[in-house]
Amino acid sequence: MHAFGSDRIRQITGHQWSLTCTRSKGWLPRVPKSFTRSEHPGTAVLCEDGFFEVVTAEVTATGGARYVLERWRDEHIIRVSEPYDEASEKRRETEHRAALGREKGRKTANLFGLLTGHLPAVVQNRLGSDLGILPTKLTALSLLLPVVYLIWAANEYVRRTMDASPGPLSPVLVFIAAYLFIETGIRLSIVWQQGRPIGSAAGFIVYLIYYAVGGKASGAISPFTVERGGKLFFTRPGDDIALRDAFMLREPLLTLLAPSDQALLKKRFDYNYRAHAFIVAWVVLVFAMAGVISSIMKLKDTPTVSLFVSLAVAGVLAVEQAIRLVALRRGPAGSMLAVLVRPFARKLLR
Repeated sequence: MHAFGSDRIRQITGHQWSLTCTRSKGWLPRVPKSFTRSEHPGTAVLCEDGFFEVVTAEVTATGGARYVLERWRDEHIIRVSEPYDEASEKRRETEHRAALGREKGRKTANLFGLLTGHLPAVVQNRLGSDLGILPTKLTALSLLLPVVYLIWAANEYVRRTMDASPGPLSPVLVFIAAYLFIETGIRLSIVWQQGRPIGSAAGFIVYLIYYAVGGKASGAISPFTVERGGKLFFTRPGDDIALRDAFMLREPLLTLLAPSDQALLKKRFDYNYRAHAFIVAWVVLVFAMAGVISSIMKLKDTPTVSLFVSLAVAGVLAVEQAIRLVALRRGPAGSMLAVLVRPFARKLLR
C-alpha cells in the first residue's frame, strides 16, 4: 500500500496500516458490534493492492486525520467504495482549493453585501449558487444604505425647518429621498414577503455598464437573463375564488359594518368578527385620541371652526371605539365608519 500527495503511511501489523493525512477525507470508521446493533464495516477504500476497510478515524492535533486501514473482509458486502490513488488525491486537492475559493468569495460577498445587494436579481442568484450564500441576505443588507440616507434627509429637513438660517434642502436631495423611499419600500416588500432578491435601479445601471464594457467578454451573466421559473403566468380565477379573495382582502374593515351585515357575512364566508375586531378598534381609538390631543394643542394658538369640527369628530370616534371595545366581548358591534366601508363591501353583501 502506497501513500499519495502529502499523506504518510506506516504499517502497524501484517494486515493493518496507519494513514496520516493533512486533511480529513470524509472516510467513516467501523461501527463495532454491541448488544443493540450489529457490526457495520467502515468505508471501503480501493487501492492498487485491493480493498481496505477503515477501522478507526481520528483527528490529529494539527487538524488533519489519521486512519487505520486493514484488508477488506470477505463476509462484508461492498456497497460504496472510495478510490485512493494519485488521480483521486489530485481531485480532492482541486476540490479543496475550490472550496477555499468559494469560502473566500462568500465572505467577500457578505462583507460587501451593502453593495452587491444592489445588483440585478439574476446576478445575486448566481452569486448565491456559486458561493453558497443567501441572495435575499444580500438584498436585505443593501437596504441599509438607502435607509441611512433617508434618516439623514429627514433629520436634515427637520433641522432646517426649525432653524431657517441654512435654507431649505436642495430639490435634488429631496427628489433622491423621495425616490429611495418608494424604491426601498418596494424592495423590502419583495424580499420580506416573497423571499426573493431584487436589485436597485442604480445597481442595475452600474452592472449594465460593467457588462457592456468588459463583463460580457469575461463570461459574466447578462442582467437581462430570465432564469428558469422566473416567468410568472397567471390564470383568471373563478368567480367564487375571486369573491373569496375580495372577502379576505377586506376582512379587517368588515368589523366596522352593522351587526346585521356581519351576520350575513358569517353565513356566506364563515366570517369571525373576533379575528380583527379588537385590533381595528384599538387602532382607530389610538388615532382618534391623537387627533383629539393635536386639535386641543392647536386650539390654544389659533381657534378656528375647522379645528372645533376636527376635535368633535375625533372625540366622538374615540368615545365610540371605547364603547365598541366593551361591546365586542359580547358580539359584533358596528361603527359610524361603516358608511365609508360599505361601498367596498357591496358585492360581498349581495
